[in-house]
Amino acid sequence: MHPVRAGPRAEGLHLRPARPDEIPCLDALALAAKASWGYSALQMDLWRDEMALRLDAWPARPVCVATRNGQVLGYVQLATDTEPWSIWGLWVLPAVMGQGVGRQLFEWALDRAAAAGQATIAIDADPNAEGFYRACGAERVGRLASPIVGQADRHRPQMRCATAWPPDVASHASGTVAGRRRHRDPTAA
Repeated sequence: MHPVRAGPRAEGLHLRPARPDEIPCLDALALAAKASWGYSALQMDLWRDEMALRLDAWPARPVCVATRNGQVLGYVQLATDTEPWSIWGLWVLPAVMGQGVGRQLFEWALDRAAAAGQATIAIDADPNAEGFYRACGAERVGRLASPIVGQADRHRPQMRCATAWPPDVASHASGTVAGRRRHRDPTAA
């Protein structure tokens, strides 16, 4: 079983493509999630533009949102214009962190990448998210200097995660990836 399958599952969660009119909501969600790790208001202001979703990037960087009862709880953006594909952002409302929302979004990204023949996905992680990605099966492959206000020695973990589990098992024509049943891709056109 892929480690991402071993964690908690968020009940009643619906995954679907993001809509352009949701960009302000998704940007606010990402900022709230990032701020929950204790970053200063000054640092959050410095990151605001960098973290903002851009509609013109969506064709190559699709966004999948997780909702429950119509409320957006999180989203993931998958960069398909990088090699290997990468997680461009995965954010969950602080109130539902640890409840499986992030895992299901990460699983969507793994399944989408595997279906396209990607063996791994890359993650440029916030240091506070490294534990989450490790629990989902990712491994650190390096680190990138990323100093911020008050943390001159800060580094971002550079991670990789196999899209199939175990990592050397390829996709099967039966519709499974290493024993994982692929779910229908909600963002497929």
